[in-house]
Amino acid sequence: MTADTIIPKLLIVAWLLPLVGFAIEVFGRYWQSGRRSKAAAGLAIACIGIGFVLSASALAIGIDWSSLGEHHVAGEAAHGGAGETHSEAAHSPSGGAHLPLSGTIYTLARFGRLELSIDYYIDSLTLVMFTMVTLVALCIHVFAVGYMSDELTDDHVDHMVHLSDGRHLHRPGRFHLFFAYFSLFSFSMLGLVLAGNVFMVFVFWELVGICSYLLIGFYVERHSASTAANKAFIVNRVGDFGFLIGLMIIWSAFGTFRFGNSEPVDGGRPQPGLFQMVRGSAGQPHAGRLDREGDTVYLRDIDGRRLSEKPNGQSPATVPYWMLVALGLGIFAGCVGKSAQFPLQTWLPDAMEGPTPVSALVHSATMVAAGVY
Repeated sequence: MTADTIIPKLLIVAWLLPLVGFAIEVFGRYWQSGRRSKAAAGLAIACIGIGFVLSASALAIGIDWSSLGEHHVAGEAAHGGAGETHSEAAHSPSGGAHLPLSGTIYTLARFGRLELSIDYYIDSLTLVMFTMVTLVALCIHVFAVGYMSDELTDDHVDHMVHLSDGRHLHRPGRFHLFFAYFSLFSFSMLGLVLAGNVFMVFVFWELVGICSYLLIGFYVERHSASTAANKAFIVNRVGDFGFLIGLMIIWSAFGTFRFGNSEPVDGGRPQPGLFQMVRGSAGQPHAGRLDREGDTVYLRDIDGRRLSEKPNGQSPATVPYWMLVALGLGIFAGCVGKSAQFPLQTWLPDAMEGPTPVSALVHSATMVAAGVY
């Protein structure tokens, strides 16, 4: 097995582990009484911890170690010492993977030329961000074990909720449920980082929003907490409306949702992905990929040749410039909502109604992974 095949497998396993933990924590009803609920926390920590080890391993495998000494060797070459050595080090095939890596995990449905699938796209930023997210989530999971320990009981008393008769609310502890939501949140974050197409980004974007809603309103009996959860959910839907507009423009203009190349159709050439159209095959900026002439933008394939037709073969592959502007603003509107930027920042202060570990996870995941990445 080569690095190009090992890295996707490591990251896919690391991504799916929190989902397995969520399923067990939700359906493992024998954990719902007393201190046996602590097993749910152990499972959640084990899943995200193993995910961190796997992602760190993928990062180590994906690094081109030969390039780390490239500047040093280049310095020697400048002094006439090792010009030939520099050439060999720069082109050594022994280190790192051939990034970016892209592929399809599972095809969900096809509607004519429109294909909805679970894809992955792995480049150096993916490796670094995946490792960072698993590490931060692991630290928050460990901290949450002690912070939420008061939920390890069959009779939890919420002193913030007063009943009509003046007594405080008594309910069963929800320790296992808290970590189940945490596991689902981690799965959503990692899916967002690993996503290989814009549709998959949107799906995990919404899943992150659902997890935020569940965790911010964890103390659902408190009016302030339920109101804060509703506010976060509604405000983020405003931004997501712009994201949906961006998705529609992407499909109508480019004919694909994938970041990387699609598989060849009927023995033809590979269909170019969004990044190949904009950056070129090597992933570097390439002005010729989007060729603007007046108010029209012509698309080019992965070889730099102008696409005479859209993938459906019906009309010239041109994009009005204003449509690209609307596309950028639409996608950015979704980022504004998720990362709590003006004017959609009003949900963030109220989100502190959730437990403190939720605030840490919301800041590190929703605002960094979703909003920035």
